[in-house]
Amino acid sequence: MTVQELKTLQASGPQRGTSHGAELQHHIQCGADLPTLLMTTAHTTGDLSVLRNGWRPVDVLGVAQCNVSDEEKALIREECYRRLADHSKRGGQPPVRPTYDLLRGIGEWFLGSSIEPLIPLLAEELIFDGHDLRQPQWNKETIAPDRPFHVAIIGAGESGIIAAVRFKQAGIPFTIYEKNGDVGGTWLENHYPGCRVDINSFVYSYASAPRVWHDYFGLRNETLSYLQKVARDNGLYEHTKFGAEIAEAVWSDTEQVWRLTINSAGKTETVSPNMIVFAVGQLNRPKLPEIAGIDRFKGESFHSAQWNHNVTFEGKRIGVIGTGASACQFIPQIANVAAKVTVFARTATWLLPTPNLHERVEGSERWLFENLPGYAQWYRGSLLMLQTPGILEYVIVDPNYAASEQAVSESNNFVRQELQQWIEAQIAERPDLRDALIPNSPVGSKRILRDNGTWAKTLKRDNVAVVREKISEIITDGIRCADGNSHEFDVIVYGTGFHASKFLFPIKVRGANGCSLQDAWKDGARAYLGMTIPQFPNMFCMYGPNTNLVVHGASIVMFSELTAKYIVDAVRVMLEKGAATMDVREEVFSGYDRRVDEANRARAWGYSKVNSWYKDANGRVGQNYPFTATEFYQRTNAVVAADYRFGPVSTATER
Repeated sequence: MTVQELKTLQASGPQRGTSHGAELQHHIQCGADLPTLLMTTAHTTGDLSVLRNGWRPVDVLGVAQCNVSDEEKALIREECYRRLADHSKRGGQPPVRPTYDLLRGIGEWFLGSSIEPLIPLLAEELIFDGHDLRQPQWNKETIAPDRPFHVAIIGAGESGIIAAVRFKQAGIPFTIYEKNGDVGGTWLENHYPGCRVDINSFVYSYASAPRVWHDYFGLRNETLSYLQKVARDNGLYEHTKFGAEIAEAVWSDTEQVWRLTINSAGKTETVSPNMIVFAVGQLNRPKLPEIAGIDRFKGESFHSAQWNHNVTFEGKRIGVIGTGASACQFIPQIANVAAKVTVFARTATWLLPTPNLHERVEGSERWLFENLPGYAQWYRGSLLMLQTPGILEYVIVDPNYAASEQAVSESNNFVRQELQQWIEAQIAERPDLRDALIPNSPVGSKRILRDNGTWAKTLKRDNVAVVREKISEIITDGIRCADGNSHEFDVIVYGTGFHASKFLFPIKVRGANGCSLQDAWKDGARAYLGMTIPQFPNMFCMYGPNTNLVVHGASIVMFSELTAKYIVDAVRVMLEKGAATMDVREEVFSGYDRRVDEANRARAWGYSKVNSWYKDANGRVGQNYPFTATEFYQRTNAVVAADYRFGPVSTATER
């Protein structure tokens, strides 16, 4: 339905017996999400009285639900339809950008008083009438039209795309260098069976580029096509050099530019941007396990991120090493066709019940997303208001609690018991699987995986076996374990993750005075706000050190949007100051770094001794962001110039 058709519908009024009115009533009765419907109604009519205390939603595993009787649910649907119909009859218009007070009123009903710090962030995330609050409100042409300034963005994944969009809006010349043949990053590279997002797609998407998804948790192909469409719609392909891999980045102290060495099509070239933005991600270089004889196996073997679609699994014996996020998606797929799948699982991972994990957006639900103005925005808002705070408070180590590998606080233990009961109910008849499904580590110590019961159902299959014994070596026809038992396979699949701790790997980076980034990070990768490092002028990272979201923050896409806004604002500050260089002050960097380390040690993932990709080789947590998403929003909303050193344009640069 077009905007004009919607206005016609509202002008005619559904209570006049129009088919549109009957259709709206039908779909509200059949498929409306009640908290979303109530907030949409309150916003559309401007009347908050529909948000009754008795209808306030409760948090059910990150999803808002009105915990009322069936009779009360019917009353909610009838009341919302009546109010929307009356609004249309009076000639009311579709909802526009909500005021601060309206956001507060709706947010307080939904979340309580804790909504207050989230209101500015929520205002940016819920876009009405195309009013994008994150779009730069300035342009280079008005600040420094004659000054040459070019940015190199390394990587065309979800973070590189949004950075490029913002640079283009600000009139800043840029070039994207992408090692692959198309945009999409991890969603281009990962194409294993069952690959999909594990964050609801209505949140795992740019606020400024909404989409009504085909699945609540988008499959890989739709996610990839979405990113490619955003790039096309914003004219980014014309600014991108594909098949261009950065080998080295060296700062020139005299010319105050970066020298990038680029390998492309067997040739090497050098470019000299004023600024570089590394948008290469944390999970983009596949990691094979360090197991003796890994090259000895005579059958087919590959990493899940390098899936070999020429290999057939029908009737074959498959060995899978690893039970992380990717493995939990592809193992159920291959178990449907393989003769036998043996899963080598040294540690178990906590599972978060997600009933709509594999559900399609269809029927009345889809109709409302596409036709009821404001409905899609408030559905996104409902997810954000719950998932942005998340369960961070439940994974903080309580110094007055006897913390252990079971739990780190009373509230952490409560979550453990809830998740454990859900898992144990699925394996009541298979107690032998308990150790493979119930982690011996606190909730939050490793990445929590979303599940709708598929994982336990897969492990219970007659053709699936779980091996907990440590692997000693790979042999020509399979895998030998430490207990001496050997397992024969036709195919081995490694679901063993990525070189998460090797940020910017394998690019060699040298900053001011020849300072090596690899040397600076020899004890672990660190960056102020995950973005900047002293002695590395005009260099920013996206999804850099300590920006990984674990149990809070809604989605990395939101963090990428906030990071992009900050980086573009840094260019504004430089241009307004007439500065050629900026790098973070050492004392600012060090103070933030100490606070990050202290906070991470006081989180379940820092306390626990369980093996996790959150930690580097030294045991330091270099990935996770330990603070609230609200703090990240506040600190990235605009650059604080006092945090940085600014250098004037040099004589060499002027020449």
